[in-house]
Amino acid sequence: MLNSKFAALNFVYVAMITLLALSCISFVGCSKTDKNKKDEVETDKVVTLIQWLKDKDRSVRQMAAEQLGERKETRAVEPLISALKDYDRTVRWSAAEALGEIKDARAVKPLIAALKDKDKGVRWSAAGALGEIGTPAVESLIAALKNFDSRVRQYAAAALGKAKDVRAVGPLITTLKDADNSVRDASARALGKIKDARAVEPLIAALKDDDSGVRRDVVGALGELEDTRAVQPLIDALKDNNSTVQWCAAEALGKIKDARSVEHLIDTLKDDDGSVWRKAEEALKEMEGKNLE
Repeated sequence: MLNSKFAALNFVYVAMITLLALSCISFVGCSKTDKNKKDEVETDKVVTLIQWLKDKDRSVRQMAAEQLGERKETRAVEPLISALKDYDRTVRWSAAEALGEIKDARAVKPLIAALKDKDKGVRWSAAGALGEIGTPAVESLIAALKNFDSRVRQYAAAALGKAKDVRAVGPLITTLKDADNSVRDASARALGKIKDARAVEPLIAALKDDDSGVRRDVVGALGELEDTRAVQPLIDALKDNNSTVQWCAAEALGKIKDARSVEHLIDTLKDDDGSVWRKAEEALKEMEGKNLE
């Protein structure tokens, strides 16, 4: 009797183990199947979005371009390039932005062509996209610094700063004298990011720009370069007629950490503008503990 009970219990135990094993196998199989299904669904979504780029409704085409950009889907590069010629401007600029998000070098030439689009929004989006693509687009961005549209020139300068390619230094020095102040702004900031010593003297000369916003960004760029040739010009900028330029100059001097600026920064602590004397105070703290010469 006892043996029969034991045998029955053993049978139940073995059955449970077997069922558990089968469940695990089934679960793994289901997991793999679910993953495959998800991949298939995702592929189907991409295919559908690409098809929607040719939909009759322009809002659908625009949405499809945006979604493909967000997914950074390389299979969509050629269809999006085609969408750069869509008759609707909102679709064209969405396609340009999407190509910038995907960052595929195949889009460079079509985006260069889009810099001549009749719609300014498309031109701006194309310039921004080229900046996102980066190094493969540097030569094209340098050429875009001569575009008739000042906003395109501005975006091109900003994009070149992001790329930090020394090939852009000479052209950006030239655009420090652009007729549009926003282009001069962007050029100064870009030169500060590239940090090439060739830009120091041209930036010092640009401290005399009529636009205070340009002077502010020039001062910031000189601070990024940390070249001692800029110390005296930055000391002079502490007395600029614009308070933002003044505190930017104090900040820049704090980065360069040259002994010649200490006395002038101490004098600036007496400035009536709180933002100016606080920056001077921060700059002096930056210099603490440094062996100043």
